[in-house]
Amino acid sequence: MTRAFLILLFWLFAQTNPAFADRITVAVASNFLTTARDISAVFEAETGHEVALVHGSSGKLFAQITAGAPYDVFLSADRARPERLAETGRAVAGSVKPYAYGRLALVHGAKTAPATLDQILSRTDLRIAIADPAIAPYGVAAREVLREFRGPTWAQDLVYGESVGQAFAFVATGNADAGLVALAQAKTYQGDLWVLEVPEDLHDPIEQDAALLTRAGNNAAARGFLDFLGADFSRDLLIAQGYGVPE
Repeated sequence: MTRAFLILLFWLFAQTNPAFADRITVAVASNFLTTARDISAVFEAETGHEVALVHGSSGKLFAQITAGAPYDVFLSADRARPERLAETGRAVAGSVKPYAYGRLALVHGAKTAPATLDQILSRTDLRIAIADPAIAPYGVAAREVLREFRGPTWAQDLVYGESVGQAFAFVATGNADAGLVALAQAKTYQGDLWVLEVPEDLHDPIEQDAALLTRAGNNAAARGFLDFLGADFSRDLLIAQGYGVPE
């Protein structure tokens, strides 16, 4: 077999198998995990790149990145943390941008029966789960809603999750009677829960920003993944799963 023929075979192989396929690690806020999995699957099929997802609260992921965790992309549930990473040189300047706008929902099980937000949130005999406001943006939004309905006693009988994903799990497993969580979690859940969408004027906007981390500055796969978040497929999926999308 001649060298020229081997070169031709390699060239043909490269046309259907990306020569520079790479593996990237994406740190993703737990509210966005299901959506990120769906987007990653299509991205991998189209590009040949491999995407590994690491999920948790935005605050916990931010701390890991600050400590040197080997992530390439950060999908936060807020704007402040990606901006802080850019300010300290841990994210590429100019890469921080919104990829989604979150919505809040009240999910509840059989103990509460169908009811209004006020009827559920004003009760003091229910265990209500929220994400820890100190590390999770959805927890901050939940706190604002609770203050609207409960005033100074907003923190009574709360169950705190390390992330909004854990807060949702408390409700799904019956360890909490209700929870203020991400609407997207409620829309993609396959179990039996009642869902009440929370009016957006009850809390500050939940702008979820992405950042290209410095270690991946020249990584075409990481940049491609960020671009893919704005593709038509991704935008349609975001809307279907309860998010708003950037203009």
